[in-house]
Amino acid sequence: MLATLWFVLIGFLLANGVPHFVAGAARKTFRSPFGRYSSPKINFGWGLANFIIATLLVVWRITDRVPHKGEWLALLVGFWLAIAMFGAAAKRFFDDRPTPPASLKP
Repeated sequence: MLATLWFVLIGFLLANGVPHFVAGAARKTFRSPFGRYSSPKINFGWGLANFIIATLLVVWRITDRVPHKGEWLALLVGFWLAIAMFGAAAKRFFDDRPTPPASLKP
């Protein structure tokens, strides 16, 4: 069971790295864990870090055996879970208008 969770994490890291890496490579400001308007360098580094950590986890998990079908499925679940989460919240990521304080909302 724990091995399956590792593969979910790997898939999540791979999917999470894509938008940050692409935004950084395109020299666009994009949200990251370090702030709402993170520089392209920050995003490029964060995306690259996600890819490197995912790669190291894959190497660690497959050194002693070949993953079984359920673990590959878990990797895909993690990947598509991250994609779905980003898709559901995409408006928040691309909306440049500041969010009004809760006291000003109707």
